[in-house]
Order: sequence, then structure tokens, then C-alpha cells
Amino acid sequence: MTLERRDPPFLLVVAGHDSSGSAGLDADLDAARGMDVATALVATARSVQDAGGVRSVGAREPRAWLAEALAVPRPGALKLGLLPGADHIVAAAELVRALRADAEILPVVLDPVLEASSGFVFLDAAARAALRERLGPLGAIWTPNLPEAAALTGRALSALESSPLARVEAAGDLLEAGAGGVVLKGGHARQDTVCDLVVAPGREPLRIESRRRAGAVLGGSGCRHATALAAGLARGASLEAAARAAGALVRTRLDALRGGALEGPSRGRRA
Repeated sequence: MTLERRDPPFLLVVAGHDSSGSAGLDADLDAARGMDVATALVATARSVQDAGGVRSVGAREPRAWLAEALAVPRPGALKLGLLPGADHIVAAAELVRALRADAEILPVVLDPVLEASSGFVFLDAAARAALRERLGPLGAIWTPNLPEAAALTGRALSALESSPLARVEAAGDLLEAGAGGVVLKGGHARQDTVCDLVVAPGREPLRIESRRRAGAVLGGSGCRHATALAAGLARGASLEAAARAAGALVRTRLDALRGGALEGPSRGRRA
């Protein structure tokens, strides 16, 4: 466990560690710092990655990281990233319930990390079912990209890439499963305008549009987005405002990458 600061606002991040520094907890920490939010980091696994993709994932014992997370001072929000198996998802659900025993209104952001862009599968079918059945009913804010939304809802990826209505319907599927809100990221579509969709119960869907940053591939962009979203919620922002801020942070990182100001393992990698 890494504890950076304890001054409020305070965010707890439970996710995997990427040996390349491209994604996972390193990207989470970068986003939290960018949002000026204190952060505790708890690792669920260590993945070995290089330019060719993910080579292996070494999962920790779920009870070990759960004990670390429960020992952290009460956070203002929780971000869940890589949960490498059904037993880890069960532990994450236990963590959410335990934290909400002290703070019923605790924002939880769930980044459903299913597989790497290289094709390495983090969660098999049983674990994906556990994700919906165990964490779905707990009211977390889900932040899937289009392939993840397709896998989680059974809808065709081609439809989600081309149809705004299909995206709203997919987000609605996750709300019906118990999500407290959905920020469906549109970066995997091919349009020049990237559209993120924010959907919450009882509200009209919000479209957040931005121009595509051609030629820039930022490793860990999904990690950063979800953590920035959670950081905004920890600061008391609305879901819509937090989603706008999260998208702005990722675009800032992409612009820095294109301009050569962002160096290191994030260059040339994809989340």
C-alpha cells in the first residue's frame, strides 16, 4: 500500500500495478495529482507488460489487499480498477459495504478492466458475471469504454460505435443492473469527434464532445479518466462536472504527449 497524503479531499484507489508504469496505479497517481486530491493506493495484482503487451499477471491474495484497504483512513471516494478474478470482485464488494457502513453516501467509481488492448484477458466469463452480480447492485459509477460496454451488456460493438441510441441503451442496461451512473467513453469509435456519454437515473443523458487527438496514444487513459472522475466526486462535484473534468485531464495528457512534454512509459502505449 502507498499512502501519499491524508489531507482532504481523500481518495482510495484499489487497482493493479503495471510494471511498465504505463497504466494501473502509476496512471492513477498521475491523475489524482493532476486533480490535487490526496490518494492511498492499494495493489490487487502486478502485471508484467512491455511493448508487445501483457506478459503475465500476478494476483495478490484478495484478503491481503482487502485488509490494507480497510486500514486506510475513511476516504471521500473509492476507485476500483483491475480486480483479477471473481474472488477479488467479492472482496471489492465487501470493501464497498464496509466503507459505506461508516459513510452511506460514498462515491464509488468502477473501471471495468476486462482485457488489455493487446488481447490479454484479465477477467473470464465467470468473473465478468461476478462483476455485474456482486458489484452491479452497489450503485457504483461505471466507466466502460465501448468494447467493455459491449462485453458487459451483450450488445454489438459495431452498434455502439455507430449509434448514439445504442450507447444510451447499453448504459441503461448497466443502470438496470444497479449502477449508480455510467460514463460511457467513446474514444474507441472512429468519428473525428469523441463523445463520452454520462447517464444517471432520472436525468437526461449528457453528451461530452471533444475533437479526437490524432496520432496520440496514451497508455492508461482509462485508468486516468476513472481516477480523475473519482477525485472530482471526492471533492464534492456532481457526476456531470466530474466527468467533464476527467475528460479534460485526459485530453491535457494527450496534448502533452503529442507536444513531447509527456515522456516515459506512457508514450506510444494504449490503455
